[in-house]
Amino acid sequence: MSNTPSNNPPIRFGIFELVVDSGELRKSGRSVRLRPQAAKVLVLLASRPGQLVTREELRENIWGSETFVDFEHGLNLCIREVRAALDDDADTPRYVETLPKRGYRFIASVVIPEARTGALTPSSTRLPRSEIGRRGFPLRLALGGGLLAALTLLVGFNVSGVRDRLLGKSAVPRIQSLVVLPLTNLSGDPEQDYFADGMTEQLTTILGQISALRVISRTSAMHYKGANKTLPEIARELHADAVLEGSVERSGNHVRITAQLIEAPTDRHLWARSYQRDLRDVLNLQDEVAEAIANEVKIKLTPQERIQLAKARPVNPQAHEADLRGTYELRKHMPAGLYTPGHGESIEKAIKYFQRALSIDPNDPLAYAALADAYYEQSTFLRAPLEVMPKAKAAAARAIELDDTLAEAHAALGYVKLTFDWDWSGAEREFRRALELNPNLPRAHAGYAHYFLVFRRIDEALEQLDYVQKIDPLFPQPHMGPPWLLFNARQYQKAIEAAKLDGDERVLALSLAELGRREEAIAAADRAVRSTQNPIILAEVASGYAMAGKKETARAMLTSIVAQAQERYICGFNVACVYAQLGDKEQAFSWLEKAYLARSD
Repeated sequence: MSNTPSNNPPIRFGIFELVVDSGELRKSGRSVRLRPQAAKVLVLLASRPGQLVTREELRENIWGSETFVDFEHGLNLCIREVRAALDDDADTPRYVETLPKRGYRFIASVVIPEARTGALTPSSTRLPRSEIGRRGFPLRLALGGGLLAALTLLVGFNVSGVRDRLLGKSAVPRIQSLVVLPLTNLSGDPEQDYFADGMTEQLTTILGQISALRVISRTSAMHYKGANKTLPEIARELHADAVLEGSVERSGNHVRITAQLIEAPTDRHLWARSYQRDLRDVLNLQDEVAEAIANEVKIKLTPQERIQLAKARPVNPQAHEADLRGTYELRKHMPAGLYTPGHGESIEKAIKYFQRALSIDPNDPLAYAALADAYYEQSTFLRAPLEVMPKAKAAAARAIELDDTLAEAHAALGYVKLTFDWDWSGAEREFRRALELNPNLPRAHAGYAHYFLVFRRIDEALEQLDYVQKIDPLFPQPHMGPPWLLFNARQYQKAIEAAKLDGDERVLALSLAELGRREEAIAAADRAVRSTQNPIILAEVASGYAMAGKKETARAMLTSIVAQAQERYICGFNVACVYAQLGDKEQAFSWLEKAYLARSD
């Protein structure tokens, strides 16, 4: 809020309270989410109750005259978000009144503390005309000196790019990384959140195809949904140079997306545009946004990327809705991952939605690719690989048959070939193809890391996981995070350090036990037992107990796990490991044979 003094008391109106310095809006004491730019608009309006604030004033005070393209759409979006936050109505306003072609007026009764009235009312600082005449020269001198000092500061510190513009330099920042924040659902119906979240993921995926841009994945971005943090704070935590934010609103078979690109360190607007399309053209709409952003930040698209962004197929609106609902269910428990209660039920719902989409549009490659992911998520942890992996393979293969340029489908097939077919060369080929098509796809990088681990190419595996950390810090990696990889590589001290960083008590217990640090291993195993009910993870923890000398505890856990194997699939490899640590080689080999026949991953 460059035009607002610091340490201001809040403005109050009705049941609302507006914190001027931070832009935080509270309703009956509870925080209401407003994007920073919309908050700035509200502060300016509420600071001048009953006065017309012209669109030009809003542009000058908030966006600046030379740093924003398509200002009209950006302001309209902010006003709509302000009204939504205040439960206001444009036709019968209680707070923000529109004066057509002129601007806006805040019409509610406002309580502005006395301490800030003078600071926010320009007329209170004006001198009478007689005083201006009497003190004209000294006043002009003072104003001139003040203007010169202000200009010197602006140029010296390059505030809002003033120095660059005065010296004729380009103000286009160097942007190499980007995060798409969750699009705001403007429908007013929380049940439509799946639509906004799905559109966020699709837009992230399309932008991820641009090889010169590092795009933070949807899993980490969704962590900030509704978070009361500034854009610079979010970008700093995710190591992003720029933020794409906006809103989505669906009405019947029409969708409207408004997007704004913001330079993260300065909170400066670079670009904004609003799009309205028939739902059949929604993928083409997202491609247009991606290409516009690439052009704005001066990223050169490869010929292949231009082809990709120009080839969006029309979608069936009903099938697309089922796709989005399925994706919402599939991602609902991330980043907590596979061990949270209800995750299995969510995957089952997702599968039904994807199947519904395919019953409507049998040639939908996105639905096939998502279906392959859903079946894979069930494998080993929830269902037997033989039950679901052939379905995952068929779905991924069909997606590729329909669209060979779909990175997600190649990644899904790579996982099947690696963990089920044991087709090493085929798996590598699919992961490499997925990363050619979308270098920002976390699943492809994690899968490729798994491939490298199979061949003990540890440095290359860690390099892949390193990149996953950059594009998706919250990506759930129970099978293939750095702690598990380092443990399998027998780099136990490094595994301990990584496990402490990630909070992976399971790997911490196993690694400490391998190094003979028994008491620490037992303490970590105790914490791991309290954090999960998944029998596969518990079997790994039981191995840790056995290695650390608590064999009776390990046997008791093993008895419970084997009993569960009568009711559900339990990975034979994990059970075999416990028997091996207890010295029962016959049972260990028996369970290893079961794992082999079940094609355990």
